[in-house]
Amino acid sequence: MLKMQEKIIQYLKKTKNPYEIKVGNMFVNIEYTKNDKKFDECMLNILKQKIEK
Repeated sequence: MLKMQEKIIQYLKKTKNPYEIKVGNMFVNIEYTKNDKKFDECMLNILKQKIEK
């Protein structure tokens, strides 16, 4: 089993943009802001918006 650092290095080598991931048929771009919101809170808000549509 690879150590976490080795896994990260492998991922960075094989991906073109570590801030963009593919989930199913959708691409997700990750950006950082200077607010106090956590990732899971933002994802929950996005999912709620999708359900309401």
